[in-house]
Order: sequence, then structure tokens, then C-alpha cells
Amino acid sequence: MSKYTLAKQCIADAVAAGKAQNATEDEVLEALLVLAIAQFAKCAGPQRAADALRYELSNIGGDVDTVFLRSR
Repeated sequence: MSKYTLAKQCIADAVAAGKAQNATEDEVLEALLVLAIAQFAKCAGPQRAADALRYELSNIGGDVDTVFLRSR
């Protein structure tokens, strides 16, 4: 199983569990985002976390095309 497949399954599980607790999908995803960023910065270092976040923000804005790099 790829790391992206694993992460997608974790997200689906968290969203389903959140719905059972009356949390919306965006609330659960935001909580996952906040906690994942904090944990990533802790284990990979703040500079790498900041670099990854800047890269992903560029991707969201359409500045970077990474679709071909990731398994969807």
C-alpha cells in the first residue's frame, strides 16, 4: 500500500468517525491538518514543514502541477 493510499484511508476513517460525532467533514479535515502539521514539524523539523507547506500552497494556487507526481 502506498503512503498516499494509506493517508487517504486514514482521512476517510476520520471523516466517517467525525460524522458519527456530528462534526462536519471540513471540521475534521481542519483538525487533521493542524495536528498533522504540528507533528510533521516536530519529527521533520520546522524548516522542512514550512517548505512543504509553501509547496502545497503553491499547488493549491495553481502555481505547481503535481498531479502526475501523486497516486490519486
